[in-house]
Amino acid sequence: MLLVIVASLASLTLAGAAPAFAASPLPIGEKPPAPALASLTLASLALAPLDHGRQDLAALHGRPVLVHFFATWCAPCRDEMAGLARLAGRRGEDGLALLAVDVGEVPVRVRRFFDAHPVPFPVLLDEDRAALKAWKVTGLPSSFVLDASHTLRLYAGGPVDWDDPAADRLLDAVLHEVPADPAAAPEGAGLPPLDQQEPLREPSP
Repeated sequence: MLLVIVASLASLTLAGAAPAFAASPLPIGEKPPAPALASLTLASLALAPLDHGRQDLAALHGRPVLVHFFATWCAPCRDEMAGLARLAGRRGEDGLALLAVDVGEVPVRVRRFFDAHPVPFPVLLDEDRAALKAWKVTGLPSSFVLDASHTLRLYAGGPVDWDDPAADRLLDAVLHEVPADPAAAPEGAGLPPLDQQEPLREPSP
């Protein structure tokens, strides 16, 4: 389970360039080297949806957003999706927006899955894997939690147990704009994994 928490990096905001994540995650509270900081920007995200009308991440500026990359063939992704649906139900009144990005699948397959397992948030279609590449996603599922200014605050490579109180505590800090406290979140702590499952590599087209 990979985890990156970025608390006070003001330049880590939405832009046209892709994020340049380190090969291994940073310990909580540790800053990347200054040269790397300049390139730590998130790509834009505007994709055709399965439903709900066209979605553009930029239109959600001012709201915290969870961007979740997944695929229906990915067993850990399927396991996590129910927890994300419950999270949306709990956190909707807090202003949290969820965008689920399906990677590399045809719409009919994605629709078949969500007809059987409906969710209360938009599902975007990254059929050509362009968003996957732009966001430097190396395994599925992967989640990015952005605060209201769309600064990256949490990143999880692998399935997360969104029902765990530890996840709620971390989200509270983002939703209520509380700066992350390294003393309160010791190195190695972070979003709780779902049954210790590892992320799956996206298959070549």
